[in-house]
Amino acid sequence: MNISRSLKPPKLAHVRPHSITYEQAHGGINVQIPGTTAMHFNDVLVFYWGLNKSSTRLLLRSITKQTTVRVLCISYDLMTHLHYGPVEVYYEVHRGPYLMGISPILHVTVGEDPTPPKATRPRGRKKKG
Repeated sequence: MNISRSLKPPKLAHVRPHSITYEQAHGGINVQIPGTTAMHFNDVLVFYWGLNKSSTRLLLRSITKQTTVRVLCISYDLMTHLHYGPVEVYYEVHRGPYLMGISPILHVTVGEDPTPPKATRPRGRKKKG
């Protein structure tokens, strides 16, 4: 049984996927894995951010389309493989020894360099004239 069609891509909270800044990547990005009725109690989610991988077991007894089954905080300060530029983000659902489905890929772009500070305008007094 393949449940890939029912899976939705991961969601990023409070960032634009196509323009993640260096600061956001190092400060932490919240990633939400949406649920589907095809997911079951005890399924294993394997999450990928480029070459980085994380897994967890689903311990929710009731899962619907409105359920968020996992929330991760991704911080480049804690990752093994730092990916800048285009990065593929997705997850797999495993049931026992079987791969049940793969989510659609969320394509994100992570900035390579810190954002330069904004130029400040010199503040002067207005001349009275």
